[in-house]
Amino acid sequence: MLVTITQGARELGVSVEHIRRQIRSGRWPFYKLGSKATRIDVAEIRALGRLIAEGKPCVDDAEGSSGD
Repeated sequence: MLVTITQGARELGVSVEHIRRQIRSGRWPFYKLGSKATRIDVAEIRALGRLIAEGKPCVDDAEGSSGD
């Protein structure tokens, strides 16, 4: 479910500014709804955190890594 940055911060136990920094740096996915509304998917961010904690790659690196 998509939530506002403020709602996401509350659910994740982090600051609004922390979420904005993660979005700006490209570390966390986000969704733009119109020109002003930004939303995040808390479940998606939690799953991303689990992958990182387990040392698993967050994206499939199979494409373009043939070394040709």
